[in-house]
Parts: sequence; structure tokens; C-alpha cells
Amino acid sequence: MKPFLVGASLLATFLLSVTAAATELTDLGQGLGYLRAHSLDESIKPLAGATALVLDLRHATATPEAVTSFAAALAARPADARLFVLVSPATPAALAQHLPAPVLTLGIAGSQPAPQVVVSQSAADDRRAYDALATGTPLADLISGTIEKERYDEATLVQEFKLGHPEATPPEPGAPSGGADAPVNARPTDRVLQRAVHLHRALLALKR
Repeated sequence: MKPFLVGASLLATFLLSVTAAATELTDLGQGLGYLRAHSLDESIKPLAGATALVLDLRHATATPEAVTSFAAALAARPADARLFVLVSPATPAALAQHLPAPVLTLGIAGSQPAPQVVVSQSAADDRRAYDALATGTPLADLISGTIEKERYDEATLVQEFKLGHPEATPPEPGAPSGGADAPVNARPTDRVLQRAVHLHRALLALKR
């Protein structure tokens, strides 16, 4: 009986640690933080600070009261703290009108609000990559991989930033990468998060 209890305890500890890691502010390097908002109520405190931030609202849940408090916390962030917001078709519609300016929204086609940067990935693959973090896949693995198409769009978008057009959007993406021959068990890539990270790095390089 004891081994069973010990095993159950270790499993519970592991699951809690994974959940905590997903809801707390995570360092992505080069001054960029990542915050996954499962519940807006639990995500308000980590919003403070001057760091550039990737705010993941793809599958957030919200009450009207939480939206109001969350909007106030976003508005209190320093104006020069860059904010990338990840959205999906499941993002609560009430959040759209409360996103501060300037903000850069990224997501797959069909996301709400309509993202400024549309990333070429199917809804199923986007959700699979999103869920992979909660099951133990490191963030570093989820954002690794080749991004040839994005490099072209990224250069275009960064040039628009340089010219003073932060609201610019890249060209319409082509067909999602990975066709019918793509292996089902291939490691998931979070292309929406990956795109935000590379845009941040490109914008940093632009200032040098």
C-alpha cells in the first residue's frame, strides 16, 4: 500500500509543478517573458513589470469581473514594454476590446480577435502544440524547428516597424506546413509562440 501512496503523491506533485510552470511567468531569454493565461484571475499578478511579454490567451477563461481587472493590469504595464498576444478561435471575445495599444496579436486563421500576424498552422496542430506544454514538453522544444517562410515575413514586418508602422501585417500565409505525409507522432511545434519569439529577437537586432 505504501508504494502506491508514494507513487500517487509523486504523480500529484509532478502534475502540480507542470501546471504551475504553465501559469507562471517563464523566461524565454533576451528579455522576453512568457505567460500562459488559463484563468485571467490567476494571471493578473505576473503581468506587472517592464519586461517584453508573450501573453498566451489562446484558451483562457474569463468572467466579466476578471476581464475588467485584467484590462487594468495590462494598462498599467509600461508603455515601452513590448507585448505579443497569442490568440485562437477559443480566445474569449470580451478580451479583444481590452487589449492595449501598441500590441501585436498572433494566431492561426480564424482566431479572435483577427490576428495582425496570421501563422500558417492548422487548428488541430495549434491545439496539439499548446497542450504539449502541460504534458511536460519543454518550451525550448516547442519553439525549435525551421521557419523559412516566417523569416521572409518577419523581415517584412520588422522593416515596417522600422518605418514607424507597428500595425503592419505580413503577406497572407500559404498552405499550412506539413501535409498528409507528415508523421502523426512528429514532435509538435508551437508555431504561433515560435513566431512571437523570433519577431522579438528581430526587433532587438533592429535597434543595434
